[in-house]
Amino acid sequence: MEYIINTDDIRIKIPANNSGKYRFKKRGNRLDFGKTFSTRTEVFDNQTYLEWQIGYDVPVKDVEKGKKTTNLLTHTFIGSNKKVKYPYELSELLHAAMKIKLVSEEEIKSLIDEIKGYKNFIDEKAISVEHHESITLNGVKFEEMSIKLPTLFMIETLDDTQIEISIQKQQYASGVQPMVYFCIPVRSFNNAPALLGKSSVEGDVVEYIIDKENISNLTNLMKVFGMASKRHRHDVIQIMLILVDLIGY
Repeated sequence: MEYIINTDDIRIKIPANNSGKYRFKKRGNRLDFGKTFSTRTEVFDNQTYLEWQIGYDVPVKDVEKGKKTTNLLTHTFIGSNKKVKYPYELSELLHAAMKIKLVSEEEIKSLIDEIKGYKNFIDEKAISVEHHESITLNGVKFEEMSIKLPTLFMIETLDDTQIEISIQKQQYASGVQPMVYFCIPVRSFNNAPALLGKSSVEGDVVEYIIDKENISNLTNLMKVFGMASKRHRHDVIQIMLILVDLIGY
């Protein structure tokens, strides 16, 4: 992610191809399960959207090793996992929005108080198990079951974007972990007319603009992270206190 801070907006530029936490997908409507496609061989159309697995922090070790970069290197915090971290990505964008006053001091302090008061968390949603049938494969008997992990959609956005939270099993630990995605339909990109009906080539980017009209997308993302789990709430509060200090409220 690269971004440019102007006097009244922030312009985010993301490569127009699948890479890491950026996935271009297609779906018939916003509640469908999207399917990833190759932007080099298939064209962007009105069913296309970017699924951005957005983050808010980065371990100091990852920055020192050159794995990731952040523009907020003056302050660190201790995450709920006891790692030393820098604010990153979403935190950088919110900091930029605060600098150019897309969001006010009162709104930020109110947001901090709101997140501090959260009592219910997404990772506490119940996981259900469904039994389907007994099956035999190659002479070996199995019981077929499905583990249903909830997916939530926050659809109250102003520019057709969508915040999605997917509950996933942790890979190396017991329990579950909420994963937050910011989904941007192709029509919400500033350069949508140049994308539609074409496939991408090397060097192509999508441009998303944050301004006074849709700044609530950033604050809503912070809210969603804050209610994802008690661990996330701890980290989000620490980051927002750092941003307040950096701005000098």
